[in-house]
Amino acid sequence: MSPTDTSCPNTGKTPCHDHAERLRDESPSAKLVYRVLHETNRPLTTREVSKRTLLSSRTTRYALGRLREAGIVTRNVCPDDPRQYRYHTVEG
Repeated sequence: MSPTDTSCPNTGKTPCHDHAERLRDESPSAKLVYRVLHETNRPLTTREVSKRTLLSSRTTRYALGRLREAGIVTRNVCPDDPRQYRYHTVEG
């Protein structure tokens, strides 16, 4: 994958241009978290994102917060456990 290719190699899904622009100034960990969420077909909890990215829970929470501030990730209360949230990318 070239540096300018933003498509996902496994799914072929490409973030919309607006999302790519918003991600440009984010940290590498935030970009990784976004990519994992974007490639997954279902919302993920913070713990699931941490396991898939191998990032610490603190780094994952920070990245998710930054992505939410950028408006490209949303969160919903987990129906199984209201103390947790599930995150997913916003459709472009």
